[in-house]
Amino acid sequence: MGFLARRLAICVILSGCGGGGGGGGDSPGSGIDPRLARLDIYAAQRVRVLGDPGAGVMGVAPTTGALPVDGSAQFSGFATLRVEGAQDLVLIGDARLDLDFSTSGASGRMDGFFGTVPGRGVQDFGGDITISDAPVARDLQLSYAGALSGAGQVLAVSGTMAGVFLGDPVRAVSASDLDPSLSLNGVTRTGTLVLVAEQAAP
Repeated sequence: MGFLARRLAICVILSGCGGGGGGGGDSPGSGIDPRLARLDIYAAQRVRVLGDPGAGVMGVAPTTGALPVDGSAQFSGFATLRVEGAQDLVLIGDARLDLDFSTSGASGRMDGFFGTVPGRGVQDFGGDITISDAPVARDLQLSYAGALSGAGQVLAVSGTMAGVFLGDPVRAVSASDLDPSLSLNGVTRTGTLVLVAEQAAP
């Protein structure tokens, strides 16, 4: 197993790595896989938003104040999709969530996935998972559906992620579905989908 595959296994499967360590060295021609820098970015964001109890780092507390009644906000971050089986398949990719508080609507997209495929190392996955027409409320219910493919694997996933706003004022969101409708190469599987995102700067 290569270095990136080991790092992905540690960071994603165990969901335990901290940030840092990625700086520089991921430019074209450097010989460093740019996905390694993405892992560092995701890991640092996870710690900022969700915290790291083992290191005594507190995450962002749930929103207690009123949600905005007008305007819009864009959140960017990452999503992890775990497909359980004899050998788990774990993918991680970019996530974007757009909220329109004035119309109480939400939409988004998760794409750019990559992960360690048993016997194939780290592979990219094309396709996307789309969040569509979800209502904006304190307890988010984000309906999604999509398909991903790579390394001879075809994934179809759909369901509803339950989410919460974080921060006063709102600065982040976290959402998950612990029982998505999921198939791998046409075979029904169990798994999880998790999204973590922070509000983009105005």
